[in-house]
Amino acid sequence: MAIVACYTNTPEGHAAVARAHQESSRLGEELVVVNIDSNGSGIGTEASGLDLTGTGTSRVRVLPPSPSIHDAADLVLQTQQELNATLIVLGLRRRSRVGKLIMGSHAQRILIEADCPVLTLKAV
Repeated sequence: MAIVACYTNTPEGHAAVARAHQESSRLGEELVVVNIDSNGSGIGTEASGLDLTGTGTSRVRVLPPSPSIHDAADLVLQTQQELNATLIVLGLRRRSRVGKLIMGSHAQRILIEADCPVLTLKAV
């Protein structure tokens, strides 16, 4: 089993990885970080502000952006299904109605279509 964290190089993305790291350590499950950053920013310990090799986590895997899957929601949902993940952790930010209409909402699709619980949080 695994916990999937959705990473973007934003405060919300960093918060999602931090919380997923806590949950994976607590539950002793693998942490899989899915990079859904559209500008191609990578994740590392310096990018997330975390030591992803920390105590309690059995295994950490960071997945790069997929060259074949261009929709972030599809990538997260496919990863969740392939790994039979027990939890998806996702950072949210407020968007206007027009912003949702033009850009769509990956978070909404993940919340509706995921086969497991989704933990959403805001950056503080």
